[in-house]
Amino acid sequence: MAKLLTEQDLRKQAAEVLADKLGPVEALRFLALVSREPFDYQEWRKEYFSKYTVGELLGSIVEQHSDKR
Repeated sequence: MAKLLTEQDLRKQAAEVLADKLGPVEALRFLALVSREPFDYQEWRKEYFSKYTVGELLGSIVEQHSDKR
């Protein structure tokens, strides 16, 4: 089983991914936007994951973890 990242490591990697994909300015804009807008994670989760079957989600997880080996 894959080791879970610490919260500090997760934040660091997420910021690096955002900066790599968006550039540093847009990454900072996104982080500022997310931190000041109210966000209902449970509602987002229901909406986002309702598009996928359990099999699709499991397949995606297996694929992600097999890429890291």
